[in-house]
Amino acid sequence: MNLAKFAVTRPVAVTMRIASLVVLGFICLLRLPIDLLPRIDIPIVAVSVNWPNTSPEEMETQITRPIEQAVGSLRGLNMVSSSSSQGSTFVRVQLNYGVDVDAASIDVMQMVQRAVGSFPNDPTISPPRIFKFDPSTLPILMYGIQGPDEDLIKLRSKMINEISPQIEAADGVAAVNISGGEDRAIMVEVDPEKLKSRNLSIAQLSAKISAENISLPAGSAIQGKTQYTIRSVGYFKSLDELRMMPIGSYNGNLVRLQEVANVRDASQDILSYTRVNGKPALVMTVTKQNDANTVETSKNVEKVLADIEHRDPSLHFAKAYDQAKFISDSVDDLFHTAVIGAILAILIITFFLRNLKSTFVVALSIPISIISTFTLLYFCGFTLNTISLSGLALASGLIVDDAIVVLENIYRHIEKAKQGRVDAAISGTQEILSAVFASTFTIMIVFLPLLLIKGQSGQIFTQFALVIIFSLAVSLLDATSIVPMLTSRMVSEEEVLEEADPENHPHKKVTPVTRFMDWAGTVLHRLDSAYRRGLEWTLSRRGTVLLIGGLSVIGALLIWPMVGKENFPKSDSGNLNVRLRLPIGTPVNVTDGLVKQMEAIILDDKDVDVVIAGAGANVGLRGAGGGGPNNGSATVQLKLNRKSSTEEVIKRLQGKLAVLPGVRAQVSPLDVVQNILGNNTGFGVDVYGQDLPSLTAAAKMVEETLSKVPGLQNVDVSVDDTLPEIEMSVNREKASTLGVSFNDVASVISSSTSGKLSSYYQEKGFQYPIYVQVPEDKRQTIEQLENLPVTTQNGTTIILGQVANAAYGMGPTQISRQNRQRVISVGGNVQDRSDSDVQADALAALAKLKMPEGTYYTLGVRQLQQGQEYSGLGLAVVLAVALIYMLLAAQFESFLYPLVVLFSVPLCAIGFVLALFLTDRAFGLTAFIGLLMLVGISVKNGILLVDYTNQLRARGIDRHDALLTAGPTRLRPILMTSLCAILGMAPLALGIGTGSELYVPLATAVMGGLATSTILTLFVIPAVYTIFDDIKAKYYARKEAK
Repeated sequence: MNLAKFAVTRPVAVTMRIASLVVLGFICLLRLPIDLLPRIDIPIVAVSVNWPNTSPEEMETQITRPIEQAVGSLRGLNMVSSSSSQGSTFVRVQLNYGVDVDAASIDVMQMVQRAVGSFPNDPTISPPRIFKFDPSTLPILMYGIQGPDEDLIKLRSKMINEISPQIEAADGVAAVNISGGEDRAIMVEVDPEKLKSRNLSIAQLSAKISAENISLPAGSAIQGKTQYTIRSVGYFKSLDELRMMPIGSYNGNLVRLQEVANVRDASQDILSYTRVNGKPALVMTVTKQNDANTVETSKNVEKVLADIEHRDPSLHFAKAYDQAKFISDSVDDLFHTAVIGAILAILIITFFLRNLKSTFVVALSIPISIISTFTLLYFCGFTLNTISLSGLALASGLIVDDAIVVLENIYRHIEKAKQGRVDAAISGTQEILSAVFASTFTIMIVFLPLLLIKGQSGQIFTQFALVIIFSLAVSLLDATSIVPMLTSRMVSEEEVLEEADPENHPHKKVTPVTRFMDWAGTVLHRLDSAYRRGLEWTLSRRGTVLLIGGLSVIGALLIWPMVGKENFPKSDSGNLNVRLRLPIGTPVNVTDGLVKQMEAIILDDKDVDVVIAGAGANVGLRGAGGGGPNNGSATVQLKLNRKSSTEEVIKRLQGKLAVLPGVRAQVSPLDVVQNILGNNTGFGVDVYGQDLPSLTAAAKMVEETLSKVPGLQNVDVSVDDTLPEIEMSVNREKASTLGVSFNDVASVISSSTSGKLSSYYQEKGFQYPIYVQVPEDKRQTIEQLENLPVTTQNGTTIILGQVANAAYGMGPTQISRQNRQRVISVGGNVQDRSDSDVQADALAALAKLKMPEGTYYTLGVRQLQQGQEYSGLGLAVVLAVALIYMLLAAQFESFLYPLVVLFSVPLCAIGFVLALFLTDRAFGLTAFIGLLMLVGISVKNGILLVDYTNQLRARGIDRHDALLTAGPTRLRPILMTSLCAILGMAPLALGIGTGSELYVPLATAVMGGLATSTILTLFVIPAVYTIFDDIKAKYYARKEAK
């Protein structure tokens, strides 16, 4: 079927076909959710178990190891890692990519249930909680919340009970987390001496409160014609009623609660402090639903908060992080980049074609292809994100290629063959059709290997590849239908002939536009002549030309080792993470004093806008709320109109924070992309060993070594030093004689120090916990602990010191394991150097270490996983070239000519490597995609030369003349397509705009590679063509001679 003839003779059908694609694409665009990255399925199932007041070693032995053993036989298992800390354990089951996580989570649940049978028989052990890891559960918003005064207990109660439900009701919101402050609680602080003097214990007191604070149904009664339900109401109506509650008798006198305890409306012990810009505040994070639009969800939350602040002006919400803004800015900047790139490409087309109507015909392919691609995104379940938009931005410089080649060939048929516009549209399109299909398919083919990349990176760039493939497919349809159809109706033969030979058309109207067009025509004519002379020189000096091409490739290979390597470019969201660490055992109030100094230093910086800081609390995005008493942290929002870069601010703050005494301060960028991908450390190693002291010593050695590696900043270990503790040793013989069990001793200590939940106090529809606890000033020393009262089995009261001895000791804060081995991870952030250079220096330094016996180190798990993900990249290039060869062999019906075309591939190497080297860009995954693009584009240029040369030779023209004709004839379309691609990517290469750091290496590499490969291809390919043709001729001559 003659596609061009159908398009020219059935314009309405062709128009409706394209219009349907555009209309459907526009409708799909309006329905596409907006997100930062494509949806990523991370095959991880997690298991968590709580066992209050249990040491990390006990958690590891009694809980963690049975779970690890149970899930060890799971099908598709990749790795098991765990973390055992005080009172909790967390086991992470990582599966191979491609495993059904939903089915695996059910299997994990069944396996863990079997392991529960081996747990200690203790009712305080929580049932295992099993959940899947989802990147969408990371917060999209973070606010600091300030109220009318500094009473955070009341503010927290109001936020949890009144405000949070309103926010969670907003469309798209999954959960709201409030951290900082303390939950309101009714504290019954007992005096151990008074309890002991009245023969009472904390357990008895707690049980009494629980029994008195209750409401139970008591049946019903009929009075007259009405039936009434009977309910015994025992809830405390006020705290005074609780204080006056009888708890027993002593020496014939009634004992009330207030005689042995102080009842306070407050909270438990203060474990953390949080502030916004130096003032006490709460921290709120918001997570969205899995399928919700991040930008729309953020807007919905903003509306709710604005309404809350309008109704209650005493509340103030200070935003410190907004993922939606980063997404919106990135999407807007990418859109503007694509538009600018398209405009630059259109200007190039105008310069070469010198006709506004023709420019319109070619430029029309850009909106048609891009808008139609939104259909693919919608029906494939994709989102409108930075990856899909970057694919479209890059495609904007490629989708005009086919239209350019077809239109230029139609022009040539009008100009050279003197055909009418209708005949020229049909014959010109049909002549170039096979070359256009082959060249476009080559670019599509080079992106197919992206579908083979494993893991998270594969999920991300699958969408990128499909976007470009689909947009190119639509552009091919446009070039073979819309272009000939519009050309046959919009472009006149006279216009074409005037532009080709303006001197023979003196009556043409002269305007500034026509003067420019004439000047452009003169330049192009001179360019054609110069190229023809250069081509004649090339064909007479083939060896010299091949030597130049070979030297350029060798030069690229020599420079290549000097180009840095990275996994994924870092993004700049304008946010910082600050971590503060004091010596283990530092009380939270001491930590808070230094955090205040840290805040003052940060707020004094001219580029800082908002600081949310916490002592004893993690105010970062991954797990806001948790943290040890010796830890402080801050999330910093930088000003939008700042003059300093984020890196400059980091270095400035790092230097200022170094003056804080006895503090280890770390400042790092909050990389939104890496945060979602879970790769927050630039480089790391895992240190293994079973003996904890030896393992800790080995980790310290590795930390000291890595801290000296240039470019590796904020080196830290994953596990804190040992924690000072008080160990209570029970004399089992004395305890048995006195009627006291080990559990009684542990229960008394736990209740006295951590508090025992007795009941709940009801007020205004809400309930607040009632804790029975010894006040802090009466449980700080060993002597005070040994004087705690313990009730024996016969009802008498003794003191703890009669059955137990207390002593100071040290214990681990956390025990981490990977693949059933104890492990400590050591790593840091890479700054000012490439990842590959830092990794090489780090491994060289570590190789000199003499590790303690029984310990060893390996590359960090994330580095190993990324190595596995990227292991197929080299194979992807080989596969792309092999597929291109097969396609070209079928196109040319030859095994030889595809090799000629493939000679253009190494010619892009020198520009590719030089561009990265001179701009100090590293080679990573995005630059690799640029390399694939270069392979496709350079081959496409070679196809245009070789295909037309073969056509001319088939018409009887000798090889020399065919090359001298084909080269200048295909010069303009080759230059147009290459320049359109180069200028289309120029805005991306400049790195202007939010999130542009991701695409700069890609665009830079493509621009450099195209610049050299286009020039070299125009000369090297004709020379190689003649050499291979001579080899072919000699082969057949010898064959015939035999």
